[in-house]
Amino acid sequence: MHTDTHAPNPAPMVRRVGPLNVRTDTGDAIIETIFEATRSDKTTRVGFANTHLLYCALREPPLQATLEDFYLLNDGVGMHLLSHIAVGEGFSENHNGTDFIPRLLDAAPDGSRLFLVGGQAHVVREAAARMAARFPRLVICGFQDGYSAALEDDELVERVIASRADIILVALGNPLQERWIGRCAPRLERGLFVAVGALFDFFAQDKPRAPMFIRKARLEWLFRLSLEPRRLLRRYTLEIAVVTWAVGKQRLSRPETLH
Repeated sequence: MHTDTHAPNPAPMVRRVGPLNVRTDTGDAIIETIFEATRSDKTTRVGFANTHLLYCALREPPLQATLEDFYLLNDGVGMHLLSHIAVGEGFSENHNGTDFIPRLLDAAPDGSRLFLVGGQAHVVREAAARMAARFPRLVICGFQDGYSAALEDDELVERVIASRADIILVALGNPLQERWIGRCAPRLERGLFVAVGALFDFFAQDKPRAPMFIRKARLEWLFRLSLEPRRLLRRYTLEIAVVTWAVGKQRLSRPETLH
């Protein structure tokens, strides 16, 4: 584990689901804990544990090690069901990143400086403009798309340092964004890194979100599958089968629960 990271407290608010330690406390409590961690002048890392990230971690032990340094929040009905399999209890809240991150930014201290990494050039530019309007207390101090040569680690890290960013939102898709944070966060003395997935696409209104009644039913995954079947079908079939088998084996080998 990196010594420069404020590591999550492993108990009592963490639950082991497969290879991942996932927070079980409420969103408000997690936000308070995250900003308490940032006051230590160490880097703090936040990610969203969905079934795809769990699948990637099962197949990639170095990624498992990287994620040990993250505050991981459960994202999606799949993780809720896997938690039932793992410990006999689901999560009390679904911390979908697209809904949770605005709550996190609303709670950020006045004047916090945001740097955006990832997405297509027009998407991250529009997302930055809309975030500036949505969060006027915060400062957008820079952004970089996820496709140009400027994404090289050395140059980008220097830009982030020079920007004096307090919060770095990274939208490279998982697990690329978590790997990038794992490589680059140790090179900064401070900062909150958040793996944000498709947040910029939604903020820029480049991709539609599911209607609210679908989100409340925890069926947003089905809506996204209908829009991108070729990209997502494997995630919601083969990968689900693999992680369900792995978590079921975990329960059989250790039937006691961790709360």
